[in-house]
Amino acid sequence: MMNATIGAPAVVDAGRGAAWWSEAWRILTSNFFTWIGIMIVYMIISVAINAIPFVGAIGHLLLTPVFIGGFMLGCAAIERGEPLRVAHLFEGFQGARFVPLMSIGAINCAIIVAAFALMVAAVMGSLPWPELLRMDVNPHSFEELAGSARAMAGTALLATLLLVVFVAVVAMANWFAPALVTLRGATAVEAMKLSFVSCLRNWLPFLVYGLIGVAIIIASMLLFVGVMLLLGAGALIGGGDGGWGALLGMFVLLFAIMALELLVLGPLTFASIYAGFRDSFDAERGQADIPAHR
Repeated sequence: MMNATIGAPAVVDAGRGAAWWSEAWRILTSNFFTWIGIMIVYMIISVAINAIPFVGAIGHLLLTPVFIGGFMLGCAAIERGEPLRVAHLFEGFQGARFVPLMSIGAINCAIIVAAFALMVAAVMGSLPWPELLRMDVNPHSFEELAGSARAMAGTALLATLLLVVFVAVVAMANWFAPALVTLRGATAVEAMKLSFVSCLRNWLPFLVYGLIGVAIIIASMLLFVGVMLLLGAGALIGGGDGGWGALLGMFVLLFAIMALELLVLGPLTFASIYAGFRDSFDAERGQADIPAHR
């Protein structure tokens, strides 16, 4: 049964989509270097898990909601005036909250596997098997195959649109789910349902939020490209034997810039999710977030 303290998600004004980013920036800057440290640890762990042959990707999918739950607990601690600690990253593994967080990952794995199987079946079923099986050097066979390929173009477009919708639905179901588990005591299925409903009801602030997010990404990419062009031009102008050294230094610096952007944008995004969660499920705003799973 759903936790009785969880109310229906509220509908907020469109402008709150922008406020989620400003509140996220406040949360980030309040403990900037600790957030950077947490993100470094998280990235190292993610790379290590993904490096495990065969099961690494599945393991990463299973554990991602658990780590995100730790990020949410860190944000909640800051809101209560408590210090942020690197250990917050691992608090999703503690107590009874671990199972529902892991269950969110398991549900995501099942959804992805099922979607992949359906996609393969659809592709295999739409192939012009008769033409392929009897195809020979006869020009008419190639003409028939080309006609079938043109007919498949419409199917491919429809499949692409369905894929976009599928990704959006899965993202909506996951957006607030770890926060609902760790901070409101919801089960995995309940959390994903409530998260989807909240995103659906608040499509307008999410539109504003998304547009700002796209602008942030574009700005970071422009910064990256601008530095690359600037340093690349300097390396080329330098020429000579030192040109290769300058190019190597350019790539090292660019890698550092990209890593820095990830280290900042990562916790900023997680903090913005927490800010949106507080707006959507604000029945207990002003009270301490009490994780139901201890």
